[in-house]
Amino acid sequence: MTSLQTEQLPELWAEIQRLYPALTPSPALLPLIEAVDAFYRSYHYPLLIVETDEKGIITYVNEAFAKPSGYTIEELLGQNINILRSDANPPGYFTDLWNTIKANRPWRGIIRNRTKDYELYQIDLLILPLPESVTSGQKRYLGIGYDVTHRMPEQQRLENLEKDYIDGLTYARRIQRAIFPTNNKDLQKYFPESFLLTHGRDIVSGDFCWIIRTPIANRTILAVADCTGHGIPGGLLTIIGYNLLSQIILYKGLTIPAKILSELHKGLREYFLQDEAEERYVKDGMEIILCSFDYALEELQFAGANRPLWLIREGELIEYKTDKESIGGEKLTEDIEFTHYEITLQPEDRIYLFTDGITDQFGGPQGKRFGTPRLRQLLLEIWKEPSMARQRALFNNVWKREWMGDNPATDDATLVGLRITE
Repeated sequence: MTSLQTEQLPELWAEIQRLYPALTPSPALLPLIEAVDAFYRSYHYPLLIVETDEKGIITYVNEAFAKPSGYTIEELLGQNINILRSDANPPGYFTDLWNTIKANRPWRGIIRNRTKDYELYQIDLLILPLPESVTSGQKRYLGIGYDVTHRMPEQQRLENLEKDYIDGLTYARRIQRAIFPTNNKDLQKYFPESFLLTHGRDIVSGDFCWIIRTPIANRTILAVADCTGHGIPGGLLTIIGYNLLSQIILYKGLTIPAKILSELHKGLREYFLQDEAEERYVKDGMEIILCSFDYALEELQFAGANRPLWLIREGELIEYKTDKESIGGEKLTEDIEFTHYEITLQPEDRIYLFTDGITDQFGGPQGKRFGTPRLRQLLLEIWKEPSMARQRALFNNVWKREWMGDNPATDDATLVGLRITE
Protein backbone atom coordinates (compact mmCIF):
# COMPACT_ATOMS: atom_id res chain seq x y z
CA MET A 1 0.00 0.00 0.00
CA THR A 2 1.62 3.25 -1.12
CA SER A 3 -1.21 5.76 -0.97
CA LEU A 4 -4.65 6.30 0.46
CA GLN A 5 -7.87 6.83 -1.46
CA THR A 6 -8.94 10.49 -1.24
CA GLU A 7 -12.58 9.55 -0.77
CA GLN A 8 -11.64 7.60 2.40
CA LEU A 9 -10.21 10.67 4.09
CA PRO A 10 -12.20 12.82 6.53
CA GLU A 11 -13.33 16.22 5.25
CA LEU A 12 -11.14 17.85 7.88
CA TRP A 13 -8.05 16.38 6.22
CA ALA A 14 -8.83 18.39 3.06
CA GLU A 15 -8.85 21.53 5.20
CA ILE A 16 -5.43 20.63 6.56
CA GLN A 17 -4.12 20.04 3.04
CA ARG A 18 -5.21 23.53 2.02
CA LEU A 19 -2.79 24.81 4.66
CA TYR A 20 -0.08 22.30 3.73
CA PRO A 21 -0.39 21.43 0.02
CA ALA A 22 2.66 19.17 0.19
CA LEU A 23 1.02 17.02 2.87
CA THR A 24 0.08 14.15 0.56
CA PRO A 25 -1.83 11.28 2.24
CA SER A 26 0.35 8.20 2.63
CA PRO A 27 0.53 5.11 4.84
CA ALA A 28 3.21 6.86 6.93
CA LEU A 29 0.65 9.53 7.85
CA LEU A 30 -2.11 7.05 8.69
CA PRO A 31 -1.87 7.64 12.50
CA LEU A 32 -2.35 11.38 11.92
CA ILE A 33 -5.25 10.81 9.54
CA GLU A 34 -6.96 8.43 11.97
CA ALA A 35 -6.54 10.92 14.82
CA VAL A 36 -8.04 13.69 12.67
CA ASP A 37 -10.94 11.44 11.64
CA ALA A 38 -11.79 10.44 15.22
CA PHE A 39 -11.64 14.06 16.31
CA TYR A 40 -13.72 15.34 13.39
CA ARG A 41 -16.50 12.85 14.05
CA SER A 42 -16.90 14.08 17.65
CA TYR A 43 -18.29 17.54 16.88
CA HIS A 44 -20.17 19.72 14.41
CA TYR A 45 -19.13 23.12 15.73
CA PRO A 46 -16.94 25.77 14.02
CA LEU A 47 -13.41 24.42 13.80
CA LEU A 48 -10.62 26.16 15.73
CA ILE A 49 -7.26 25.99 13.96
CA VAL A 50 -3.89 27.21 15.26
CA GLU A 51 -0.31 26.49 14.23
CA THR A 52 2.82 27.10 16.32
CA ASP A 53 6.52 26.55 15.87
CA GLU A 54 8.61 24.38 18.19
CA LYS A 55 8.90 27.24 20.71
CA GLY A 56 5.14 27.74 20.86
CA ILE A 57 5.06 30.92 18.77
CA ILE A 58 1.74 31.24 16.92
CA THR A 59 2.36 31.22 13.14
CA TYR A 60 -1.23 30.74 11.97
CA VAL A 61 -4.64 31.14 13.58
CA ASN A 62 -8.15 31.28 12.16
CA GLU A 63 -11.06 33.49 13.20
CA ALA A 64 -12.83 30.63 15.00
CA PHE A 65 -9.80 30.13 17.25
CA ALA A 66 -9.33 33.83 17.96
CA LYS A 67 -12.98 34.63 18.73
CA PRO A 68 -13.47 32.83 22.10
CA SER A 69 -10.12 34.17 23.32
CA GLY A 70 -11.20 37.79 22.90
CA TYR A 71 -8.08 38.54 20.85
CA THR A 72 -7.97 39.37 17.16
CA ILE A 73 -6.00 37.28 14.72
CA GLU A 74 -3.45 40.08 14.44
CA GLU A 75 -3.01 40.23 18.21
CA LEU A 76 -2.33 36.48 18.43
CA LEU A 77 0.07 36.08 15.51
CA GLY A 78 3.67 36.11 16.72
CA GLN A 79 2.67 35.63 20.36
CA ASN A 80 3.58 32.59 22.41
CA ILE A 81 0.61 30.23 22.81
CA ASN A 82 1.10 30.59 26.58
CA ILE A 83 -0.60 33.99 26.33
CA LEU A 84 -3.84 31.99 26.60
CA ARG A 85 -2.71 29.66 29.36
CA SER A 86 -4.56 29.66 32.68
CA ASP A 87 -3.83 28.13 36.07
CA ALA A 88 -7.04 26.06 35.94
CA ASN A 89 -5.33 23.05 34.34
CA PRO A 90 -3.90 20.17 36.43
CA PRO A 91 -0.23 20.38 37.52
CA GLY A 92 2.09 18.89 34.91
CA TYR A 93 -0.60 19.00 32.21
CA PHE A 94 1.40 21.09 29.74
CA THR A 95 4.62 19.23 30.49
CA ASP A 96 2.88 16.03 29.35
CA LEU A 97 1.52 17.84 26.30
CA TRP A 98 4.92 19.08 25.14
CA ASN A 99 6.68 15.80 25.91
CA THR A 100 4.09 13.99 23.77
CA ILE A 101 4.22 16.21 20.68
CA LYS A 102 8.01 16.57 20.82
CA ALA A 103 8.09 12.77 20.57
CA ASN A 104 6.10 13.18 17.30
CA ARG A 105 2.91 11.71 18.77
CA PRO A 106 -0.56 13.31 18.49
CA TRP A 107 -1.94 14.76 21.74
CA ARG A 108 -5.57 15.38 22.64
CA GLY A 109 -7.01 16.93 25.75
CA ILE A 110 -9.29 19.52 27.30
CA ILE A 111 -7.50 22.83 27.92
CA ARG A 112 -8.87 25.66 30.03
CA ASN A 113 -7.59 28.93 28.60
CA ARG A 114 -7.86 32.52 29.75
CA THR A 115 -9.46 35.19 27.53
CA LYS A 116 -8.10 38.67 26.98
CA ASP A 117 -10.46 39.79 29.76
CA TYR A 118 -9.20 37.01 32.11
CA GLU A 119 -12.34 34.91 31.80
CA LEU A 120 -12.04 31.14 31.57
CA TYR A 121 -13.03 29.30 28.41
CA GLN A 122 -12.43 25.70 27.39
CA ILE A 123 -11.37 23.94 24.20
CA ASP A 124 -11.03 20.31 23.19
CA LEU A 125 -7.74 20.33 21.30
CA LEU A 126 -5.99 17.82 19.04
CA ILE A 127 -2.33 18.68 18.34
CA LEU A 128 -0.56 17.07 15.37
CA PRO A 129 3.24 17.19 15.01
CA LEU A 130 3.73 17.90 11.28
CA PRO A 131 6.53 16.34 9.21
CA GLU A 132 9.27 18.86 8.40
CA SER A 133 9.11 17.71 4.78
CA VAL A 134 5.82 19.59 4.38
CA THR A 135 6.68 22.67 6.48
CA SER A 136 9.78 23.88 4.63
CA GLY A 137 12.08 22.06 7.02
CA GLN A 138 10.74 23.85 10.11
CA LYS A 139 9.13 22.11 13.07
CA ARG A 140 5.42 22.91 13.22
CA TYR A 141 2.54 21.80 15.42
CA LEU A 142 -1.04 22.02 14.13
CA GLY A 143 -3.79 22.44 16.69
CA ILE A 144 -7.39 21.57 15.74
CA GLY A 145 -10.04 22.24 18.31
CA TYR A 146 -13.59 22.94 19.34
CA ASP A 147 -14.93 25.44 21.85
CA VAL A 148 -16.52 23.37 24.62
CA THR A 149 -16.95 26.12 27.20
CA HIS A 150 -20.60 25.08 27.54
CA ARG A 151 -19.40 21.92 29.31
CA MET A 152 -17.68 23.79 32.14
CA PRO A 153 -20.66 24.03 34.57
CA GLU A 154 -21.25 20.27 34.37
CA GLN A 155 -17.54 19.55 34.75
CA GLN A 156 -17.41 21.85 37.76
CA ARG A 157 -20.30 19.93 39.29
CA LEU A 158 -18.43 16.65 38.75
CA GLU A 159 -15.25 18.14 40.22
CA ASN A 160 -17.20 19.26 43.29
CA LEU A 161 -18.63 15.75 43.67
CA GLU A 162 -15.13 14.29 43.39
CA LYS A 163 -13.85 16.72 46.00
CA ASP A 164 -16.68 15.80 48.38
CA TYR A 165 -15.92 12.12 47.80
CA ILE A 166 -12.22 12.55 48.52
CA ASP A 167 -12.92 14.73 51.56
CA GLY A 168 -15.22 12.00 52.89
CA LEU A 169 -12.59 9.31 52.37
CA THR A 170 -9.93 11.49 54.00
CA TYR A 171 -12.11 11.91 57.07
CA ALA A 172 -12.79 8.15 57.10
CA ARG A 173 -9.01 7.63 57.13
CA ARG A 174 -8.75 9.91 60.17
CA ILE A 175 -11.32 7.71 61.93
CA GLN A 176 -9.35 4.57 61.01
CA ARG A 177 -6.15 6.08 62.32
CA ALA A 178 -7.83 7.05 65.57
CA ILE A 179 -8.86 3.41 66.09
CA PHE A 180 -5.86 1.42 64.87
CA PRO A 181 -2.11 1.76 65.51
CA THR A 182 -0.60 3.68 62.61
CA ASN A 183 3.01 4.33 63.62
CA ASN A 184 5.90 2.95 65.62
CA LYS A 185 5.00 4.82 68.82
CA ASP A 186 1.56 3.20 68.97
CA LEU A 187 3.11 -0.26 68.81
CA GLN A 188 6.04 0.55 71.11
CA LYS A 189 3.67 1.18 74.03
CA TYR A 190 3.40 -2.61 74.29
CA PHE A 191 6.52 -3.79 72.45
CA PRO A 192 9.45 -1.44 73.14
CA GLU A 193 11.54 -2.84 70.28
CA SER A 194 9.15 -2.93 67.34
CA PHE A 195 8.15 -1.22 64.13
CA LEU A 196 5.04 -0.82 62.02
CA LEU A 197 5.14 -0.09 58.29
CA THR A 198 1.90 0.59 56.42
CA HIS A 199 1.21 1.68 52.86
CA GLY A 200 -2.35 1.99 51.57
CA ARG A 201 -3.37 1.51 47.96
CA ASP A 202 -6.23 3.97 48.40
CA ILE A 203 -7.04 6.71 50.89
CA VAL A 204 -8.86 4.23 53.13
CA SER A 205 -7.07 0.95 53.79
CA GLY A 206 -8.37 -2.61 53.99
CA ASP A 207 -5.38 -3.66 56.15
CA PHE A 208 -5.29 -3.10 59.88
CA CYS A 209 -2.98 -3.68 62.80
CA TRP A 210 -4.89 -4.28 66.05
CA ILE A 211 -3.47 -4.47 69.57
CA ILE A 212 -4.92 -4.70 73.04
CA ARG A 213 -3.69 -5.59 76.52
CA THR A 214 -6.06 -7.56 78.72
CA PRO A 215 -5.64 -8.50 82.41
CA ILE A 216 -7.29 -11.83 81.64
CA ALA A 217 -4.35 -14.27 81.78
CA ASN A 218 -2.04 -11.21 81.55
CA ARG A 219 -1.90 -11.22 77.76
CA THR A 220 -1.13 -8.72 75.00
CA ILE A 221 -3.03 -9.53 71.82
CA LEU A 222 -1.63 -8.39 68.46
CA ALA A 223 -3.24 -8.94 65.06
CA VAL A 224 -2.34 -8.02 61.49
CA ALA A 225 -5.23 -8.44 59.05
CA ASP A 226 -5.94 -8.01 55.36
CA CYS A 227 -9.62 -7.47 54.55
CA THR A 228 -11.25 -8.25 51.23
CA GLY A 229 -11.19 -5.31 48.83
CA HIS A 230 -9.74 -1.83 48.96
CA GLY A 231 -10.99 1.63 49.74
CA ILE A 232 -14.48 1.92 51.22
CA PRO A 233 -15.40 -1.84 51.21
CA GLY A 234 -12.10 -2.81 52.82
CA GLY A 235 -12.31 0.10 55.26
CA LEU A 236 -15.79 -0.94 56.43
CA LEU A 237 -14.55 -4.47 57.05
CA THR A 238 -11.71 -3.17 59.22
CA ILE A 239 -14.25 -1.49 61.51
CA ILE A 240 -16.31 -4.69 61.69
CA GLY A 241 -13.12 -6.63 62.50
CA TYR A 242 -12.22 -4.13 65.23
CA ASN A 243 -15.64 -4.39 66.88
CA LEU A 244 -15.72 -8.19 66.74
CA LEU A 245 -12.22 -8.59 68.18
CA SER A 246 -13.05 -6.18 71.00
CA GLN A 247 -16.23 -8.10 71.85
CA ILE A 248 -14.54 -11.50 71.71
CA ILE A 249 -11.59 -10.56 73.91
CA LEU A 250 -12.93 -7.90 76.27
CA TYR A 251 -16.49 -9.16 76.77
CA LYS A 252 -16.21 -12.90 76.13
CA GLY A 253 -12.79 -13.07 77.81
CA LEU A 254 -11.07 -15.24 75.18
CA THR A 255 -7.27 -15.01 74.87
CA ILE A 256 -6.39 -18.20 72.96
CA PRO A 257 -5.80 -17.11 69.33
CA ALA A 258 -7.32 -20.20 67.66
CA LYS A 259 -10.57 -19.77 69.60
CA ILE A 260 -10.59 -16.03 68.91
CA LEU A 261 -10.37 -16.66 65.16
CA SER A 262 -13.19 -19.21 65.28
CA GLU A 263 -15.37 -16.69 67.10
CA LEU A 264 -14.34 -13.99 64.62
CA HIS A 265 -15.52 -16.21 61.78
CA LYS A 266 -18.84 -16.83 63.55
CA GLY A 267 -19.22 -13.11 64.16
CA LEU A 268 -18.89 -12.35 60.46
CA ARG A 269 -21.54 -14.97 59.75
CA GLU A 270 -23.93 -13.14 62.05
CA TYR A 271 -23.19 -9.87 60.26
CA PHE A 272 -23.46 -11.20 56.72
CA LEU A 273 -26.08 -13.95 56.86
CA GLN A 274 -28.96 -12.02 58.39
CA ASP A 275 -30.76 -12.29 55.04
CA GLU A 276 -30.70 -15.97 54.07
CA ALA A 277 -31.36 -15.34 50.38
CA GLU A 278 -28.33 -16.89 48.71
CA GLU A 279 -27.92 -14.08 46.19
CA ARG A 280 -27.54 -11.60 49.05
CA TYR A 281 -24.75 -13.42 50.85
CA VAL A 282 -21.81 -11.13 51.52
CA LYS A 283 -18.75 -13.19 50.65
CA ASP A 284 -16.15 -10.75 51.92
CA GLY A 285 -13.82 -11.59 54.76
CA MET A 286 -10.23 -11.28 55.89
CA GLU A 287 -6.89 -13.03 56.23
CA ILE A 288 -5.31 -12.54 59.62
CA ILE A 289 -2.43 -13.55 61.86
CA LEU A 290 -3.27 -13.19 65.58
CA CYS A 291 -0.72 -13.45 68.40
CA SER A 292 -1.10 -13.61 72.17
CA PHE A 293 1.97 -12.71 74.27
CA ASP A 294 2.41 -13.01 77.99
CA TYR A 295 3.45 -9.75 79.64
CA ALA A 296 7.05 -10.92 80.07
CA LEU A 297 7.34 -11.77 76.35
CA GLU A 298 8.46 -15.29 77.18
CA GLU A 299 5.59 -17.19 75.56
CA LEU A 300 3.81 -16.66 72.27
CA GLN A 301 0.55 -18.31 71.28
CA PHE A 302 -0.77 -17.67 67.78
CA ALA A 303 -3.10 -18.81 65.04
CA GLY A 304 -3.58 -17.66 61.50
CA ALA A 305 -6.11 -17.53 58.69
CA ASN A 306 -4.02 -17.76 55.53
CA ARG A 307 -1.30 -15.46 56.90
CA PRO A 308 2.09 -16.71 58.11
CA LEU A 309 4.25 -15.85 61.09
CA TRP A 310 8.01 -15.59 60.51
CA LEU A 311 10.50 -16.08 63.31
CA ILE A 312 14.20 -15.37 62.89
CA ARG A 313 16.33 -16.99 65.57
CA GLU A 314 20.12 -16.85 65.42
CA GLY A 315 20.06 -16.12 61.70
CA GLU A 316 17.61 -18.88 60.75
CA LEU A 317 14.18 -17.94 59.39
CA ILE A 318 11.41 -20.29 60.53
CA GLU A 319 8.08 -19.96 58.72
CA TYR A 320 4.79 -20.95 60.34
CA LYS A 321 2.29 -21.05 57.47
CA THR A 322 -0.87 -21.48 59.62
CA ASP A 323 -4.25 -22.59 58.23
CA LYS A 324 -5.26 -22.09 54.61
CA GLU A 325 -8.60 -20.69 55.63
CA SER A 326 -10.12 -17.23 55.54
CA ILE A 327 -12.27 -15.48 58.08
CA GLY A 328 -15.61 -15.15 56.33
CA GLY A 329 -15.34 -15.31 52.56
CA GLU A 330 -16.80 -18.24 50.66
CA LYS A 331 -17.17 -20.42 53.77
CA LEU A 332 -19.63 -18.29 55.68
CA THR A 333 -21.92 -21.30 56.10
CA GLU A 334 -19.31 -23.41 57.91
CA ASP A 335 -17.70 -23.31 61.34
CA ILE A 336 -13.91 -23.41 61.23
CA GLU A 337 -11.45 -24.73 63.81
CA PHE A 338 -8.02 -23.13 63.65
CA THR A 339 -4.67 -24.67 64.59
CA HIS A 340 -3.14 -23.55 67.89
CA TYR A 341 0.59 -22.78 67.92
CA GLU A 342 2.87 -22.07 70.89
CA ILE A 343 6.48 -20.86 70.95
CA THR A 344 8.77 -20.36 73.91
CA LEU A 345 10.47 -17.09 73.05
CA GLN A 346 14.16 -16.37 73.49
CA PRO A 347 15.91 -13.01 73.85
CA GLU A 348 16.83 -11.53 70.45
CA ASP A 349 14.16 -13.48 68.58
CA ARG A 350 12.70 -11.47 65.70
CA ILE A 351 9.06 -11.87 64.73
CA TYR A 352 7.59 -10.55 61.47
CA LEU A 353 3.90 -10.34 60.53
CA PHE A 354 2.79 -9.04 57.13
CA THR A 355 -0.02 -8.87 54.59
CA ASP A 356 0.35 -9.97 50.98
CA GLY A 357 0.53 -6.37 49.79
CA ILE A 358 4.22 -6.53 50.74
CA THR A 359 5.02 -9.49 48.47
CA ASP A 360 2.55 -8.58 45.70
CA GLN A 361 3.96 -5.11 45.06
CA PHE A 362 5.11 -4.68 41.47
CA GLY A 363 8.34 -2.83 40.76
CA GLY A 364 12.04 -3.23 40.12
CA PRO A 365 13.69 -2.89 36.73
CA GLN A 366 11.41 -5.52 35.11
CA GLY A 367 8.12 -4.63 36.81
CA LYS A 368 7.82 -7.94 38.68
CA ARG A 369 6.27 -8.86 42.04
CA PHE A 370 8.46 -8.33 45.08
CA GLY A 371 7.73 -11.93 46.03
CA THR A 372 8.24 -14.10 49.10
CA PRO A 373 11.86 -15.14 48.34
CA ARG A 374 12.94 -11.50 48.03
CA LEU A 375 11.16 -10.62 51.29
CA ARG A 376 12.89 -13.53 53.03
CA GLN A 377 16.28 -12.43 51.71
CA LEU A 378 15.77 -8.81 52.75
CA LEU A 379 14.73 -9.69 56.31
CA LEU A 380 17.72 -12.01 56.68
CA GLU A 381 19.93 -9.11 55.61
CA ILE A 382 18.57 -6.63 58.17
CA TRP A 383 17.54 -8.79 61.14
CA LYS A 384 20.82 -8.29 63.05
CA GLU A 385 20.19 -4.57 63.30
CA PRO A 386 19.20 -4.19 67.01
CA SER A 387 17.22 -0.98 66.45
CA MET A 388 13.83 -1.87 65.03
CA ALA A 389 13.36 1.72 63.91
CA ARG A 390 16.55 1.32 61.90
CA GLN A 391 15.27 -1.99 60.50
CA ARG A 392 12.12 -0.23 59.33
CA ALA A 393 14.17 2.45 57.60
CA LEU A 394 16.35 -0.15 55.87
CA PHE A 395 13.33 -2.15 54.74
CA ASN A 396 11.46 0.93 53.55
CA ASN A 397 14.46 2.08 51.54
CA VAL A 398 14.61 -1.20 49.61
CA TRP A 399 10.91 -2.05 49.32
CA LYS A 400 9.34 1.36 48.82
CA ARG A 401 12.03 3.63 47.40
CA GLU A 402 14.09 1.22 45.31
CA TRP A 403 11.55 -1.47 44.39
CA MET A 404 8.19 0.30 44.32
CA GLY A 405 9.58 3.65 43.18
CA ASP A 406 7.02 5.50 41.04
CA ASN A 407 4.85 2.42 40.48
CA PRO A 408 1.31 2.60 41.90
CA ALA A 409 0.57 0.59 45.01
CA THR A 410 -0.63 -2.89 44.03
CA ASP A 411 -2.45 -3.52 47.30
CA ASP A 412 -2.68 -2.32 50.88
CA ALA A 413 0.54 -3.39 52.59
CA THR A 414 1.44 -3.86 56.27
CA LEU A 415 4.58 -5.19 57.97
CA VAL A 416 5.14 -5.52 61.73
CA GLY A 417 8.53 -6.37 63.22
CA LEU A 418 9.23 -7.26 66.88
CA ARG A 419 12.50 -7.88 68.69
CA ILE A 420 12.23 -9.87 71.94
CA THR A 421 14.32 -8.26 74.68
CA GLU A 422 15.52 -9.52 78.08
